This record gives sequence, structure tokens and C-alpha cells, in this order.
Amino acid sequence: YWDWTADRTAASSLWAADFLGGTGRSRDGQVMDGPFSAASGSWPVNVGVDGRTYLRRALGAGGRQLPTRAETDSVLAMSTYDAPPWNSASDGFRNHLEGWRGVNLHNRVHVWVGGQMATGVSPNDPVFWLHHAFIDRLWAQWQARHPGSPYLPAAGTPDVVDLRDTMRPWNDVTPADMLDHTRHYTYDAAA
Repeated sequence: YWDWTADRTAASSLWAADFLGGTGRSRDGQVMDGPFSAASGSWPVNVGVDGRTYLRRALGAGGRQLPTRAETDSVLAMSTYDAPPWNSASDGFRNHLEGWRGVNLHNRVHVWVGGQMATGVSPNDPVFWLHHAFIDRLWAQWQARHPGSPYLPAAGTPDVVDLRDTMRPWNDVTPADMLDHTRHYTYDAAA
């Protein structure tokens, strides 16, 4: 995972040419170094929003800095997972983590990376997977800090995935099936 509360700048080793490669060039955002650059030939972008077939980034160009540890801790301190009306206006951990309310964690990172990460084709950038692994780690930390706070909504909520509703595209997995991630994987003990 990428802990963006610790590795907070474009100078981080994460963006080195021997790992993910750096920011894109100014004229078109094309990543020019690293194993995912167009020049390496090993990472063609096949699904784009604008026809370009190369990885794009604009690290830090979105205007805001990456979330801090203090901001992240403030979201982890929230004891309610979600609340009515169960959408982006709801006040609870889910929307503060996602970035629809409050300090904006998840969404802010997508914007900070820029390029494909700031669009609907964000999985084109390998950092997407490291970012989402950290979001999942934060969810696990929240569960550990608030063992009495359930996943909500539990049942009977139209147009929302309730605790025992199947999730697309899997259609055989429910949120209840995934509440205990330790059946599948674990995270380091560091907080």
C-alpha cells in the first residue's frame, strides 16, 4: 500500500524511475520514466477517456496537498460508519474517508496524482492499486478502533447495498462476507 500520510511529495521514492516513475511532462502529462512509461513499452493504456494510450500524471498539480496523518486520524476517530440518507450527503466515516465530506481523503489523493487517476479510468495507473490498498487498511484500522460500530445500512434500504446484499460484479459476495479481512489477508501492526 501507499501511505500517503508519510510519502507526501513527488520526491518520494514511490515516484522514482525504478519504481512507479514520476510525474508527467507538462505539455500532455505523459509519464516519461519508469517501467510504466510509454517508452518502456510494457504498460499500454487501452482504456482512456481521450484516446491517448500512455500513462499520464500531474503530481501535486491539483492544488491541494495530500492528506496528513492528523486529518486521517480525525476521520478514523469518527464512530459512525454511515447514516441516512445513505448517499454522498450522509455524515459518517464512509463519506469522510471517500472524500464527499470533511477533509476529503480518498478523492483528494486521486486529484493529487492527476492524469488518469483523476478520471474514471484511474485503474490505468498502477498507483491506483497501492492507494486503494491503503484505503482498505484505513477501513481495517477503523474497524479495530470501533468494534461496536456496525456496517450500515443493515437492511431494507432501497438503492443501497445493505449488509447482506450481493455486490456487483461478483454477485456472490456481500459486505457481511468481507467484514473480517483477516480471513484473506492482514496488514502490518503499525498504526
